[in-house]
Amino acid sequence: MPGPSPDANLAEVLRQWTNAFGWSERAAFLCGDDVYTHGEVHRGAARAASLLRAHGVAPSDRVAIALPGSMELVWSFLGAVRIGAIAVLADPDASALPPAAFAVCSPGRHPHTITPVELIAALPAAAFADPYPVLPEAPAYGQHATTYAHRDPEESYLAMEPFGLRENDVLFSVSKTYDPVGLRNTIFLPLFTGSCAVLDSRQRSIPLVAEGVRRHRASVLLSTSAFLGRLAAERPEGDFAPLRLAVSQGATPPPSRVEQWLGCPVVTP
Repeated sequence: MPGPSPDANLAEVLRQWTNAFGWSERAAFLCGDDVYTHGEVHRGAARAASLLRAHGVAPSDRVAIALPGSMELVWSFLGAVRIGAIAVLADPDASALPPAAFAVCSPGRHPHTITPVELIAALPAAAFADPYPVLPEAPAYGQHATTYAHRDPEESYLAMEPFGLRENDVLFSVSKTYDPVGLRNTIFLPLFTGSCAVLDSRQRSIPLVAEGVRRHRASVLLSTSAFLGRLAAERPEGDFAPLRLAVSQGATPPPSRVEQWLGCPVVTP
């Protein structure tokens, strides 16, 4: 059986994926008015990994990441995974953090905290950390009580492949990044497809989602059956242009006429 390898490290897999398909200069994330390329994502993750290691984070340590949807979250998450730690995503508004040796969060929430301000200030001078050798079955990240291995996200991406995500798609997720579905929608899907995702930490009211779709010209809405049910009940006046596709997660079928209100087809996994 093969031993641990840096090439099995999830953060390195995603970096190599970007290089193999030539996505380095393509937009990967939209955060307010800022645009970050796939290359900037992976360079920032390698620097964040070095910074976390300098703060004492070691392989297999649990690192709680309690940040709103932002580049600080993306870089912290991939940086922790890159050095073999276990990134544990948490709701930044929750009253308590999950058990962890370290945390990337607002000040005062954990004895060993790295704040997003400290992360951004130190990132430009940080070195690039090499990926830590792991087995594909080794824990890489967790949410709530569930831990996922380094090989898991590609399987999650392949489950979405039949919907035909494109390199020029802009993805908007109704589920937030710290949610298991939102993590896949917001981080893994763009990094596996060469597309671009919107990082938006605002509330997911129907008017705000519609405004976010229009502002960032999102082409794919990664939604939930609950959100589409609210859409059918509220029947908003604003439009969701320029969506070309909506994906509904959940056991409940999309309400009738929801395609008319969204202005695009709705598909379910």
